[in-house]
Amino acid sequence: MSYQPYRDIETGFYKMLSNVFVAVTRLKSQTGDDAAQRNKLDYVITPQLTTESSSPSLLTWPPTQFTVNMTATIADASGKRVADTKVRGEGKAEFNEFKKDVSLSAKRASEDALLKMQKACSIRPNSGNSRS
Repeated sequence: MSYQPYRDIETGFYKMLSNVFVAVTRLKSQTGDDAAQRNKLDYVITPQLTTESSSPSLLTWPPTQFTVNMTATIADASGKRVADTKVRGEGKAEFNEFKKDVSLSAKRASEDALLKMQKACSIRPNSGNSRS
């Protein structure tokens, strides 16, 4: 099993930010501080992900336990770091659950992380524009 955490969580991350901010713009690359000003963005949000997976049995694969550690680095339009928001999403799936969906524990961990990040970012509800 291979996975690409950034690709797999990208749509959910965009939707989560859209629930918090008035408008969300996705830029394909980090293009410098002037990009935020050109696009009239209030914040630039850069995610970082790490994952962990395990199973209590040597015979069970795919993993029954999955963790997504997500950090969102938030900077203002000038590039000044405003905050680093960190959350840990956890997902579990038993063997009989993931027979049809081998990535079920990872999906659950990603959803948990996104919900926690949404709550953490909601300190400024519907304020400004962001880029992820």
